[in-house]
Amino acid sequence: MLGRWVSDLEVGDVLGPAEHQVTPFLIRELAHAVENQAEWHHSPAGMVAPPTVVHPHKALLLDQACPEGAGPAARLHLEYDATYHRMIPGARVVTISGEVTDRYERNGRQRLVMSFEVRDKVTGEIYTTYRDTSLLSYGRGA
Repeated sequence: MLGRWVSDLEVGDVLGPAEHQVTPFLIRELAHAVENQAEWHHSPAGMVAPPTVVHPHKALLLDQACPEGAGPAARLHLEYDATYHRMIPGARVVTISGEVTDRYERNGRQRLVMSFEVRDKVTGEIYTTYRDTSLLSYGRGA
């Protein structure tokens, strides 16, 4: 555990690694969430995860590193930039790791930048690289 809250994280903090199986159930639920009816997200034969699978992977790392959640102020996801190197096949076990790469203040509010990688547990092949910026001091008094 790195910190009590996400707001405790500092530049250089390493998140993970964590392992996660990309189940057919998760793939179908993520596809339904964005109304994606493409066959490759719903058919048992050759099922692959939609790009939105990066969000539960980030949540898994943050839950592991900061078990008490966002912190005294709400955490608001501002933006992300993901590069999908390869689709993740269904039932694959992946390893997710991350690092806090920047923390800065803008307009009186703290922002936290984290970078993540999603790799195949067995082969080490990279599936996704992901950069996330979150607003830490959002809400009352911010």
